[in-house]
Amino acid sequence: MQWRCRRTNLSRLYRPQGETTGNPRSDDNQLSSVPDRPATEAKVAVANTPASRAHPYAAMNKPPVLFCILLLLVAPSIQISTPGDPHYWAGVVEFSSDRVNDETAETSTANRLAQYLSIINSPEADATDVLAFPEGTLNRVATASFVPHPKDAIAPCNILEYEPVVRDISCAARNRKKYVVINLTEKARCPEAGDVRPCSADGLYHFNTNVAFDREGVVVSRYRKFNLFGEAGINTTVYPEMASFETDFGVKFGHFICFDLMFNEPALELVRLGITDFIFPTMWFSELPFLTAAQIQQGWAFSNNVNLLAAGASFPGVGSTGTGIYSGRHGELTTVMNHEPQTKLYVAQVPKMTFPNAAINKIPQPKGTPAQMAKLYLKRDQIDKYATKDLPMTSNALLQESVCYESHCCNFTINYSVKPNLQNTNYYRYKLAAYDAGRTFDGFADGQITTCAIFACSSANYSDCSRRFAATEAYDEAVTFNTITIQAKFANNDETFVLPNNVDTSIVPIDVSETEYTVVPSVGDPTPHNIVTYKLTRAHSDLYTFAIWARKFEHYASAGAANPAGLFSALVLIVSAAAMGGLAKNLWQC
Repeated sequence: MQWRCRRTNLSRLYRPQGETTGNPRSDDNQLSSVPDRPATEAKVAVANTPASRAHPYAAMNKPPVLFCILLLLVAPSIQISTPGDPHYWAGVVEFSSDRVNDETAETSTANRLAQYLSIINSPEADATDVLAFPEGTLNRVATASFVPHPKDAIAPCNILEYEPVVRDISCAARNRKKYVVINLTEKARCPEAGDVRPCSADGLYHFNTNVAFDREGVVVSRYRKFNLFGEAGINTTVYPEMASFETDFGVKFGHFICFDLMFNEPALELVRLGITDFIFPTMWFSELPFLTAAQIQQGWAFSNNVNLLAAGASFPGVGSTGTGIYSGRHGELTTVMNHEPQTKLYVAQVPKMTFPNAAINKIPQPKGTPAQMAKLYLKRDQIDKYATKDLPMTSNALLQESVCYESHCCNFTINYSVKPNLQNTNYYRYKLAAYDAGRTFDGFADGQITTCAIFACSSANYSDCSRRFAATEAYDEAVTFNTITIQAKFANNDETFVLPNNVDTSIVPIDVSETEYTVVPSVGDPTPHNIVTYKLTRAHSDLYTFAIWARKFEHYASAGAANPAGLFSALVLIVSAAAMGGLAKNLWQC
């Protein structure tokens, strides 16, 4: 046993039985959104002093006091999870950092590293077993670091061969006894074994890399992003890596990065290998109607029935936000889409997939209003070639309709009502849509999409479908969907990935308890197919998208494979330089 003194607020340690803390503060600038860990799990003994026997609210709003607690473990943090526990504790970081004009890469990296270390060392992180940070928010090519190979079992703490971004995070993981996953720009000597592609003049590769540290600061896993989204100056591996690591609490994590989510390898191949928990650093650039960040994160986790820890960069002005923890068919445990830049740790108790009856503890976050969320830049999907039909603006209607794109047919049954007297107001109209063809992902990769969808349009012009009203434009919620049923056939093979897909006007997904999703084998088809049915079961007047959405992989190369020579890819800006405000040159393009 070990005595340890720490400074804390007694009100965080004592509450009446049955009182819950929820989200302790709601302002966007707070460091953390973290539930208090149960006292039985924290294993903290507090002396039975008169102060401790006083009314619990006596300590509220008092300055922090110094007292000693008896730790029942030698670890410098509170009780860690064990293989026998039905849950583990995870923290994901939404991260933003102001850029200073003419700031050097070294200064920028040092400042961001200091922020990372502050989060790892914060009291809000005490409860966590594992922490995950976003993509592309730590360093740049100019401050790239070597990274140990996991097979060498090196803890790079204080080893000068490695840059501070690796050394100091290793030390912090060791000191705090936590698993920590970061994303950074890695440098490596070129060529590596098996790679016959030409090297750059400096004899180095540069990779967009995840690095996982264990509780002793040892590098236990490393993944180099394969499916690049632009990312000038960044190399890929010859083949996609399947990266994973074991933990001492009985969970094996796979991990990948941002745009990898849209491809078969490595993301879905890791699922097929039996991994049920994933860490996902991302700098996602959201797109309506199907690919806003939390929307696709929840759908991916739900369809695969896996836990997903998503840590997102926070630059809403260029479309980047989206952090959450998702538990398979239970949906989001906590998720956030921001309209202002934010640096914040979100913590949740994650049920292990090996404990199917584990309690589900959700932590809802405040949602932005549609006017606030208009500050979040959103791209628009290439929906102009979809087959569509208008939702009739008829009050108290029951609509049964089919929409076909060539041989792919979607069946809709919709119970809805429409407000009267809409002649002089703005409101969203809706399209029923079907599609089964290709698209490009900003020119960095091509892919086939199959979907059956309902999505909103801000005017009667099709060009305004998947475009929102501006923050200054008032509008009525004209259509209330009481129930929706969408049904269609989708191929049943490893080259087709199907998921439920929805988002509301606050750009967050609907809770899974308000939907039903079923997949049953189809009979009599020449090749295996499933009948997929997706239902909305609770009335919504704030719907932006409700869809069954699928990726088909067989006819398209992945982003990494499209660049077999490993040459540097050109960075294509997704928004104008004026809108970017000079920020784009320092950001990954997920």
